[in-house]
This record gives sequence, C-alpha cells and structure tokens, in this order.
Amino acid sequence: GGEYVPFLFTIKDFDGQGTLDSFSGDFTVPSYRGSTFMDPKGRGGATGYDHALALPARQDDDDMQRTNNKQITPGRGSAVFSVAKADIETGEIAGVFESIQPSDTEMGAHAPKD
Repeated sequence: GGEYVPFLFTIKDFDGQGTLDSFSGDFTVPSYRGSTFMDPKGRGGATGYDHALALPARQDDDDMQRTNNKQITPGRGSAVFSVAKADIETGEIAGVFESIQPSDTEMGAHAPKD
C-alpha cells in the first residue's frame, strides 16, 4: 500500500553498481545548511559572530569550540534502488528507493544521530 508521490532528487558522487532492476552505492551527503546560515546566537560559517554574544570570555573553551567554530563538512551515505518501472521516453523511473545518510550536525556542533 501507500501513496505514490512524484519527487525530484539529486545524488552527489554516486558510485552505483548493479542492474537496472536493482542497484546500490555510496554517495556524498552535503551539509544540511550552507556557510551563510546563522544559528540563533548569530554564529555562522561565513557570516555572523565568532562566538555566543553572552559568553565572550569563554569563546575559546574546549567545550565551546564545536558550537562556536561552524563546519560545513559533507558526510557519506548509501542508497538502494529497486526499480519497478522505467519510461525511456520521459526518463522517469518508479520503484522503492531507500537512502541511509547521517542526520544534521548543526554545522559540526554535535555528532550525527545515525
């Protein structure tokens, strides 16, 4: 069962192996946020403040480094594609697609919750 929903997606650096009926491989998972995103305290990778405003004296403490120093680091994921139908004229494919990839890290502030 379930509802059929069309969607468009891209995969970066996908290294797929298999047949048209079923193929799988690893790919690059980009950061969920870009370098110009700022967290609620105004810290960002390329914009914003260097540290939380209320804590300037603690900005270099080891426990604050991960949250103050934003990182846009890609991760690795894997995908499995089980194709049920393919339309050569339109390039559309239908089937069951499963992707396993790391969750958001708040730009390096914590480990992914895989």
